[in-house]
Amino acid sequence: MRRARKLLFLLLLAPALMAAQNDPVSRARQLARSGGEHRAEALRMLQEYLESHPGDTDARTLYGLALSWDGHYDQAREQLRQVLAGNPTHGDALPALMNVEMWSGHPEAADRLAGEGLAAQPENTEWLMARARALRKMNRDRDALLVVDHVLALDRKNAAARQMRREITVSTLESEVLVTHAYDWFSDGRGGQHLTTLSVKNAMNFGSFIGRMNRADRFGTSDYQGELDFYPHFRAGTYGYFNAGYSPRGLLFPEYRLGADLYQMAGRGFELSGGFRRLGFGAGTNIYTFSLARYYRDWLFTGRGFVVPGSPGASGTAQFTARYFLGSEGLHDYIEIGYSHGASPALAQTTQEIETLADSRYSLSFDKAVGRRWVGYFTGSVAQAQRLGLAHLMQYEIQGGFYFRF
Repeated sequence: MRRARKLLFLLLLAPALMAAQNDPVSRARQLARSGGEHRAEALRMLQEYLESHPGDTDARTLYGLALSWDGHYDQAREQLRQVLAGNPTHGDALPALMNVEMWSGHPEAADRLAGEGLAAQPENTEWLMARARALRKMNRDRDALLVVDHVLALDRKNAAARQMRREITVSTLESEVLVTHAYDWFSDGRGGQHLTTLSVKNAMNFGSFIGRMNRADRFGTSDYQGELDFYPHFRAGTYGYFNAGYSPRGLLFPEYRLGADLYQMAGRGFELSGGFRRLGFGAGTNIYTFSLARYYRDWLFTGRGFVVPGSPGASGTAQFTARYFLGSEGLHDYIEIGYSHGASPALAQTTQEIETLADSRYSLSFDKAVGRRWVGYFTGSVAQAQRLGLAHLMQYEIQGGFYFRF
């Protein structure tokens, strides 16, 4: 009985399959999407078909799309404009022409097209995102942010909008003052450490600067370290990180610290980075780092590795975090759990961490926005540290702080 039903289904489907094979537009669509090596044949078939069927707007839109995929932007623009002349909000031709303008270096034209479409359909999230991309291409990130926020008001789960919002937030941070205080202690009763930080963030057109002053207190000794972070924005989806720090006395902090990373959004919610650190402990410690992050709905999953070259062999640390966003900003307002394992120099901030041979650390963080100007922050962690002669030393840390935006 099952075989008979399957045979009947195939018999009923056969005419449709044969029609698709005999339909030049369907065949051309298959060729156009199967790779660049078949595109010339697809273009030839569509050109011949349109000579006898000039009013087929779907075929003409496909022809314009295929031309744009091959970089023939002027010809693609001509074909798509013919379609839009009869239907200004054609669901395929309009976004295709927006892409043509973006790819050919005319984001202002793409923005104008998006505006024309949105005048008729103001809640079309696809066209809103096209406008946001065009605005970013014109270095109008703050205007793009308003558009992205409108998309998220319409569709809070929009993955493309959430990713773009984080890109913009990272590269154009609002001005903020951050004050934090951390205290850690050990299971064997040895003296703990206080670490206090005051930092100021300032956003500029080309990126964001963060100035930071750190103070550590341990065993009756105090030490200070100044740091400067710079997050340059190179292009949409690409930004960098540079860090330089200096401690005049170098008692509890490294005498100096240097760092640089390059971040690249890779589509589908992925972000890649690679970079370098150097810490001025003794003769100096070189560290190489890389990461892979993925946005999935309200989550950000991040894996980061640190490699410390040395003799007789390299050491390293692996770090994993899972962050759940409570809001749509993509920077603040989240709960995060984390785990790291490995040699301490990779994550060391002070001489207390550099003394540790390795540890396994679990952490929980909570970052909550209160209104538009205030953000509260808390994190706690527990680690099993390994030191010379001590394989099961427990280390605990709590940290709290607040941001003020202006």
